[in-house]
Order: sequence, then structure tokens, then C-alpha cells
Amino acid sequence: MRKRIISLAACLGAGMALIISAGMNGSPCPADAAASQSTGASQPGSTACPVLFYSGRNDNKDVYILHPGEKEPRNLTNHPAQDLCPAASPDGSRILFLSDRGGNMDIYSAAADGSDVQQLTSSPESEEHPEYTPDGKQILFVRDFEKRTEIWIMNADGSGAARLTTNEWRDERPFLSPDGSKILFMSNRDGNYEIYTMAPDGRAQTRLTSTAEWEIFPVWSPDGSKIAYASKFRAEGRMQGMIRVMNSDGTGDHAITGVESRDENAMWSPDGRFILFQSVRDGNFEVYQANADGSDPIRLTDHPAWDGWATYLPSSKIAPN
Repeated sequence: MRKRIISLAACLGAGMALIISAGMNGSPCPADAAASQSTGASQPGSTACPVLFYSGRNDNKDVYILHPGEKEPRNLTNHPAQDLCPAASPDGSRILFLSDRGGNMDIYSAAADGSDVQQLTSSPESEEHPEYTPDGKQILFVRDFEKRTEIWIMNADGSGAARLTTNEWRDERPFLSPDGSKILFMSNRDGNYEIYTMAPDGRAQTRLTSTAEWEIFPVWSPDGSKIAYASKFRAEGRMQGMIRVMNSDGTGDHAITGVESRDENAMWSPDGRFILFQSVRDGNFEVYQANADGSDPIRLTDHPAWDGWATYLPSSKIAPN
């Protein structure tokens, strides 16, 4: 049961997106000067650039976008089905998300304003964790076989799906490095969730972490030199977690948020100056932004419903209503 809970918490239930290449060869949105100043974690603040996330605030889960300087996000999917886990294309023109609107959890794409929705997968299994590759030509994703999950890759139009991992455990949350040389992912194959890398074809699988805690939701920094992730553990009778950062080879590991809360799902801004994450520090999961070293956190959302799984949209072309 414990193995399944982590997957649901990661994306399909109570709860990042590949925009890292935008900082190098795309069109990152400009940083908002207000975002670098702390407004206090108890008050919503301004984001560095548009932020995608999903929320249960509409009596079901939908994908939202929050623009710089705006306090209220806009619903992009607005559908009676469950729409989850947004990811942005490197140029910011399209988004990926999961939806069960076809009867099963499949991957869909849409224009960044929510129009032109296209179904990309249709399989008996549920899909999870879709992420564009840095060139935007392919999509990494996870296919759930109930007792195990495997990492797959397909073309951006949904064709040519191929499996990259094969085992009896849970391989999840894949990201291709900015230079295209390694795929980052998490797996419980050694009895506990740890962080791994592998070659783009699935070979040369290497473990980077080895602790008693769960190391989950790893993501590359824009230049590929660092990895942010969440360390999750039970303390004082409740689940807690912190955001940590390490070098790409696993060295230099250190925490950038405290242990008294539950912080998860880190995501760098395209220019590497900020990090998004979700946290329960103010009572329920909300989206926060901090400087890349964890300082000056500000809360971006404020709603009794669950808000999380946030990622930056690396373009400011989509203006708020």
C-alpha cells in the first residue's frame, strides 16, 4: 500500500514540468523584481513569471495559470474530469497535463491558453508524470502497471512510444538533462525511494542517493549542474519533508528549506534565480516561491483547496484576462 500512496501523492491524488531548457535556449519570462522580496509567507506574493499548477478549488482538479502581479489564477482546463500535473513545453507555447476525461488517466496537450486540447495517449494503463524533453520534440512519461511503473518516451504528438525501464518496482518522475545526456528519475527498486540517473536509452542506471528517507521528485537546474529534490520522512507522528539541492553527481547535498514543515516538488525558474515548491506550512498545500537558496519564501496561492505541482511557463506571451 505504501508504494502506491507515493505515486498518488506525486501526481494522481493529493499531490513538476520540464522548462529547464528555456533558460538556455528558449524564451524565459523576465523576473519580477517584487518576487525577489519577501512579503511574508502568510500573504500571497508575486511570481517571477507565469506559474502553472493544479488545484481542487473548482470542486474537482483543474489546471490553472497564475500571472505575475495577479492574485487570482485562471482556470485553463475547466472540465468536469480530473485534470492534473501540468508541464510546459520549452518554448512555452504548449502545456501537457493528465486527465481522466476519456475514462482513463491519459496525457493531453493544449495551447498555453488552454485551447486546442489534444489527447496524446490511449492505453489500458494510467499515465503519469509527463515532461517534455529540452528540445520539445519528445515527451518522457510514466506508465502505471499497478504493481510497478515504468518510464517511457514518445514523440511530442504521441506517436512512437517506447519503454526505457523494465523491473518490478516503481520508476517515476523522469527529466532529461539540459544537454540531453542523462535522464533523472526516482525509484524504490532498492527498497526505498532514491534518486537515479540513466542514459537516454535506459542504460547505465546509477543511484545518486542512499538514505533512510524517501528522496523524491528530483529536477535538474537550468544549467544541469545541480539537482533539487524533496526528502520525505515521518517525524513526531506526521509526514514531513524539505527541499534539498545537490550537485549533479550527488555530492554537496544540503537542505534549502526547514524540517518543521512538508515541502515538496521543487522547480527552478528558467533563469535559475527562483524555486517553486508546494508546502503545508500555512495549514494546507499551497504554492510557494523562494530564491534558489531557499531564502525569502513567498506564498503564491491562498485557497482552502489543495494547490500544488507547480511549474513556470517559460514565456510571458499569454497575457492575463
